[in-house]
Amino acid sequence: MNDKWLEWAKRIQALSQSGLAFSKDVYDIERYEELRTISAEIMEEYTDLEMRKIRELFTNETGY
Repeated sequence: MNDKWLEWAKRIQALSQSGLAFSKDVYDIERYEELRTISAEIMEEYTDLEMRKIRELFTNETGY
């Protein structure tokens, strides 16, 4: 199985995390939150993890 999806999910999550750490504009924040949601949805689709657990993991990380 090709694990490219995992690399993409991690990269999207990292971009969203960085964006949320540095953005002040409400529209940019919304975009970065949507990217975080997309990366979590990818993880949910390809793993046995529940969305609740994925969100906990993704939202506990902050900063660059």
